[in-house]
Amino acid sequence: MSKLLRPALVSLLILSFSTVTAQTAMAQTGNGQADEGGIDIDSLFDEPDGETDGGHAVAGDTNEDSEAGETSEIGDTDETGPVVDIGALTTSAASVTGSVSAGLGFGLGLIEWPGSAAADGRDLSELRRYSALYSTSARMTVDARPAPYLRFRTSLSSSLNVDRMAFNSPGVDELFVDYTFADTVFIRAGYYGMTWGQGRLLDNPANLVTDVSDGVAVRGTVPLGPGTVTALVYSKKAWVDAYTAEHPAAFAYAGQWETTLGPVTMGLAGRYRKDDLVGSTASMSYGVGNLTFAADGVRWWDKDDPTGGMSYWQAMGHAFWESDDRAWSLMVEYEFDQRVRNDRGAYIGHRTGVAMRAPKVGGSTWRPAVRWEHAFQDDSGKVIPGISGTVAPSLSMSIGVPVVYGAPGTFYRDALIVESGEAAEDREPGAIPIDNVVSVLVAVSLSFSF
Repeated sequence: MSKLLRPALVSLLILSFSTVTAQTAMAQTGNGQADEGGIDIDSLFDEPDGETDGGHAVAGDTNEDSEAGETSEIGDTDETGPVVDIGALTTSAASVTGSVSAGLGFGLGLIEWPGSAAADGRDLSELRRYSALYSTSARMTVDARPAPYLRFRTSLSSSLNVDRMAFNSPGVDELFVDYTFADTVFIRAGYYGMTWGQGRLLDNPANLVTDVSDGVAVRGTVPLGPGTVTALVYSKKAWVDAYTAEHPAAFAYAGQWETTLGPVTMGLAGRYRKDDLVGSTASMSYGVGNLTFAADGVRWWDKDDPTGGMSYWQAMGHAFWESDDRAWSLMVEYEFDQRVRNDRGAYIGHRTGVAMRAPKVGGSTWRPAVRWEHAFQDDSGKVIPGISGTVAPSLSMSIGVPVVYGAPGTFYRDALIVESGEAAEDREPGAIPIDNVVSVLVAVSLSFSF
């Protein structure tokens, strides 16, 4: 079993069925924040994939919904009604929660279409590829709110290393302390993840804080005028190791201002580190009925040569629609990257994507979805139709048929190899690349929380 194929099967199935999930969560919560933890397979279409943090400033604001075990107590009533114990609403004893997931999968695919020039005369038996996967992981979380202004949270996880057939040593996924000063200034310090920007289907170019999860950070959020301001200072090991008097770049600094005026949300953000390009973004979203439009503009610029040199633009825009009963969802997204040019110097870094999910089939738990992405610079792309459903309590099955098109070496033909973490020249002898032109993937997953 090629170790390059295991992450391919997992990632392709997840991409196929969780496309609309994050945006749906944004529509539900209204603040772009998503629940933490792994994907709940039983609710694959209804829960967000990964953690996001829009930087919204609410005293004591967190990325999680109220944890199990938190209770509100209502005291004795009088003529004016019940007396609410505010302290009980904002404090809780330490709670321990966990999640476990395990999966088995099988894949059958073709590395090239028979009869094509790329097949180079090989017959079907030489072009087909079989693969299998199995995985197990577990996560434990401790969360405590001993006072309305104070909170501590940490999560540990471990997963099966199938090469050694042993579990990896537990690693820290997050560890942070929250403190709210005067019910106004919210501070979070420690190891955690953040996501800025509104890209959900393709990339997220406005995510200036993508590397926060690689180190430790201190974040503060405070109301300012009609909106809120978030300021962030963070560092990671590689920056500290490279620190010298001549290159004092051990820290990065980022800030975001955001405000909402009726159906319109606007924001500005920036990031600075001495040895990197300066990043700046402007964002806007607008919701009308069941339709939401969003756009991000990003400028990376060389502080010594702002109008030339390494400076470049990126942009993202998308539209999301969901029916009143949430049975149908549709997302369309566009992205531009000024760094991608053709041999004549013209900008060709345009990509687009469409994702749709349909109602459950015949009143069952099975729900189909399809995702399409296309890169205009080399006419490559991928189409992933699939269906997922619950086959037993806490047990689900996913079936996907990803088709990748484009000439060998184009953006999407190489994308899966890049995602696997190994370039073609670095593969082990005999390892099979994962840029199939077509595959049939089937996975069965067990997932539960406690």
